[in-house]
Amino acid sequence: MMTDINKIFIRNAVESEQDIIRAIVEEAYEEYARTMSDSMREEYNRRLVATLGIKESVERIVAESGGNIVGSVLLYHSTSSASERVVRNPGWAELRLLAVQPSTRGHGVGALLVQECIRRAQVNGERAIGLHTKDEMHSAVCLYERLGFTRFQDLDFSPASGVLLKGYCYNLDDR
Repeated sequence: MMTDINKIFIRNAVESEQDIIRAIVEEAYEEYARTMSDSMREEYNRRLVATLGIKESVERIVAESGGNIVGSVLLYHSTSSASERVVRNPGWAELRLLAVQPSTRGHGVGALLVQECIRRAQVNGERAIGLHTKDEMHSAVCLYERLGFTRFQDLDFSPASGVLLKGYCYNLDDR
């Protein structure tokens, strides 16, 4: 599917779109899950579904093109009480599960979603946005760095043996 960046609309998701969003996230993250052992992949998928199932204290943002959802992201504000939050620094929002439909990648959808998270965090008075990613997610790392996120090792953690999730920060105080 070709996507014209001028025809991508960023908006809040609605409840009836949750199955579509889950399918996009699962498809987008499948390439990383393929490299895991069966047990690790099951746990990874369980965590994805659990995170997507949270209904309160999170902004669900989608990218729409041609009437179809082509990407999504979750934004937790620092005041969120959601138990799935990993970044707990005071005044820091958290960006999670950025996903772009594989057939739509390379057309700016991910950048628009991240920029919308930055805009919303600024409006909410956040000091920074934190996120986690893995080295294997090379395209995501390049996107985050291009948009101004920097490595923040204090956020690094290991959810399972041999898995390192690296922290990144976008400092809103400097903007």
